[in-house]
Amino acid sequence: MASGADRYGAGDGAGALLGSITHAMARLRRYVHAHMANRADAEDIVQESLARTLRRAGEAGLGEQGIARPDHYAIGIARNLMADHARHAAMAGECAIDEAMPCAAPLPDQHLQHRQRLALFTATLEAMPPLRREVFRRRRLEGQSREDIAQALGLQPEAVKKHINRAMAQLARALSEAETDLGRSEVEDAR
Repeated sequence: MASGADRYGAGDGAGALLGSITHAMARLRRYVHAHMANRADAEDIVQESLARTLRRAGEAGLGEQGIARPDHYAIGIARNLMADHARHAAMAGECAIDEAMPCAAPLPDQHLQHRQRLALFTATLEAMPPLRREVFRRRRLEGQSREDIAQALGLQPEAVKKHINRAMAQLARALSEAETDLGRSEVEDAR
């Protein structure tokens, strides 16, 4: 087996160590960055791995008694450091938060708007004639076919279609009027 000095073309121990660490650093950096999402943490692990590898190589030297493959040694250290990092993050309850990823939950003002629209929808539905409300409920909320609704309520399929269209138009009008009223109140509040 070739010694570290022969492998990296340096005759003295320091030159061999420098050549092997340079080779190890590029490989180590690729390895760590492939396994960690946070680039800053990855760089910290690369630096700590290299520092520990250098310390160990300085203590033992290269060759048969020391570190024959500093790149393998550094990656082993990095693997242990990444495991420690993951353990500490889990114990601390940390999680990687990507600031660019939006939260799926609605904002408070959006939540309020949804509640207001639901209240408007419910009030408009209650204000409909009973047959129209029943046809709409069965078709749009329960998903029944027009034919099933017609048969259950003793209507013609075309009558069911007209009730659904009128209910939709009534709901659209109520929503449009509410948004117009909301726009007026916002303009008045701004004055």
